[in-house]
Amino acid sequence: MDRLFIGKFTIKEQYEGNYYHIKLENEISRFNGLKEGDYVLPSHGGYFGKLLLCNRFEKKDGGIAAIFEVIKSFSPELTLSGNIVCCKYFKPDMNLLNKIVKSTKGYGFHEISLEENCPNFEIIDFYKSQRRFLVVLKEILSNTNIFKPSDICIVIDNLNNTDIQDIVEFNGQKFNKYEALWNLYQEKVENGAKKYSLQKLLEFADDRYDAAPKKEKYLKSVLSSLADDKYFIADNAVALYDNILVGRKQYSKSDKNAASQGSDGEEDDNEDEDLTKYEQYAKLMEFNPNLILYGPPGTGKTYGAERIIEAFEALKGNSTSFKALNDEGRAKFITFHQAYSYEEFVEGLRPETDENGNIKYEVKPGILKRIAEECRIQETKKNIKEKVISNTTGSSKVWKVSLGRRNLEEHIYKSLKKSEEIAIGYGPEESVLDWSDEQIDKADKTGMLKALRSKMQIGDIVFIFDSIRTIRLIGVVTSDYYYTDKDSFGYGHRREVKWIKDCEKEPIDIFRLNQEKQLTLSSLYELKISSADALQYIGVKDDKSIASRPYYLIIDEINRGNISKIFGELITLIEKDKRENLHCLLPYSGQKFTLPKNLYIIGTMNTSDRSIALLDTALRRRFAFIEINPDVSVIESNKTTIGGYVSHGKLLSAINEKITEKIDRDHRIGHSYFLGDDFNSKMDLFNVWYYKILPLLMEYFYNDINKVREIVGDKFFDQRTKEIVMLSTKPNENGISDFESALMKIYESRY
Repeated sequence: MDRLFIGKFTIKEQYEGNYYHIKLENEISRFNGLKEGDYVLPSHGGYFGKLLLCNRFEKKDGGIAAIFEVIKSFSPELTLSGNIVCCKYFKPDMNLLNKIVKSTKGYGFHEISLEENCPNFEIIDFYKSQRRFLVVLKEILSNTNIFKPSDICIVIDNLNNTDIQDIVEFNGQKFNKYEALWNLYQEKVENGAKKYSLQKLLEFADDRYDAAPKKEKYLKSVLSSLADDKYFIADNAVALYDNILVGRKQYSKSDKNAASQGSDGEEDDNEDEDLTKYEQYAKLMEFNPNLILYGPPGTGKTYGAERIIEAFEALKGNSTSFKALNDEGRAKFITFHQAYSYEEFVEGLRPETDENGNIKYEVKPGILKRIAEECRIQETKKNIKEKVISNTTGSSKVWKVSLGRRNLEEHIYKSLKKSEEIAIGYGPEESVLDWSDEQIDKADKTGMLKALRSKMQIGDIVFIFDSIRTIRLIGVVTSDYYYTDKDSFGYGHRREVKWIKDCEKEPIDIFRLNQEKQLTLSSLYELKISSADALQYIGVKDDKSIASRPYYLIIDEINRGNISKIFGELITLIEKDKRENLHCLLPYSGQKFTLPKNLYIIGTMNTSDRSIALLDTALRRRFAFIEINPDVSVIESNKTTIGGYVSHGKLLSAINEKITEKIDRDHRIGHSYFLGDDFNSKMDLFNVWYYKILPLLMEYFYNDINKVREIVGDKFFDQRTKEIVMLSTKPNENGISDFESALMKIYESRY
């Protein structure tokens, strides 16, 4: 019998060119036994568009390449979960249920175990040759009407102990033990030593034990279906394998990243393949750093924005998740609404309460200004070889500090400058490290000692006083508070600093930067200057050899805000050629401001909420627009049906065709309504249909029941009262419920 492999082509050029190349220094095992004459189903981006035949191996570019011939093309493209894993001619073994889905240490090819009745690969109809995987109660096996040939059933003893008793296959007349999957199950539960019931697996998945929320939701769906219908149709065989057949998976707290790993501790590379679909949009960000993703509700625009960012990072050689970028501070997420203002976005006055409880108004930066300052800080860090400002961020404070009285205590200034310390001479002559704030307030009414001990942080910037307008030294705080009596002049309350700019010979005038306020004689207090502005005086040379790290701002529902009001004068500065070349004076702080080149802005827009034609013209000119459409292939790649009967891909297509006819394409329904970790069963479909999709359609048609009925049919509404009818989910003797039948009727006339 001919051999068939799955090939993971991560490089688009190789996939399109029908070859697979590795360098000689890489492991030859990446071919994993592939030979001339073997067939390959190549995947790229999670999809399979053709069947290949391996013709030969040849030396190429300092390595070796497998050269293929295209035998057959698939349209639409095949998917792993929707076509390959559930193909009835392929044995569901470790390769099929784990290794071709999960990353396996760089192996590019995995052989598929074939059933004895497997026909020639060229004539397999992957769209029709699908088998089902079910979890069933033992008692229902007597009702063969609900089963189809090639069905594989995980047999549960009963609802009391929910033990896995057997794994069988239906041949059209009777059930026979399915050895391939049963042996795999035995292997995964350590040769029978640790067999857990479904109920026990559910207990382990609870937060108190293994903290596996996805597995918990899946098992609840299975048990609920068994209680209601006595069977559960697993539309995704890999999910069935991971959540039930593998058994209990325990992760230590230090191993929580294993949540994104396969059942054998192997990293899941589905997301890496998924990134290739967003590469074209990521490359577009080089052309225009401002994007807007627009489309109907539920098309995954916010998800898409995060994936585009991850793809952009990958293009820069940094494969990381959006969550990691968010935790790092390089990605921010906000949502516009009708009340969102310039003051929240750029800068504005905000009330603050001082130490005495008095309210005062200070200029505070908005989210755009804060992330822009983080970009500027990062650029400064890039150009400083020493790690002196490694702890300095956009939220670091800037302090005015006097080192002794100017012109009267120069010896104190010189001594502290030499030892790289800042100090104040107020307060008790002992350490206040363990004192409470109340104790410090009683000992020092100026508040300076508490500021030095508690409010100042490592990474903060200090300006050393020279005159009421100028400074003569700039430093970065490098230690926590401590007390010392090593000097005869006192000033025992101190912190260590690293001087980064000595401007004693040419003092720097900061009057304008300090909002045109003069410096006072107070020994230590916070200045209303951003750390990014403070570091502009360092005067380091731009190091072109080090790439700038990108920062990202996602603006969800960007069309819901008053764009002209929110962006203000910054609507001009966001253009690519204006960044770092054009400055404006901010109205509240009076400071010069520009947007950095390494800040990327991605907006999302729901077209059913507000027409794109109503968007501010200035905004339209400065953003690149990407339409995100409902994508049936996304949900079909995950699972072809819900509960084994309703094709949610066909259902979505039929509804959207009717909506487009009756309203417009902007009001279509997105694919994400049929996706999610908790979307596993017929009851999940029931809840989505009645509590999300139908209410949305009612809103679209202003509760005009007759128009909604033209889309979804008569079964869901009472003919007399016009009220919504909750159809039964209980299966009839053929296993199909009234609810499922009504949904299938929506698309059966069209497909």
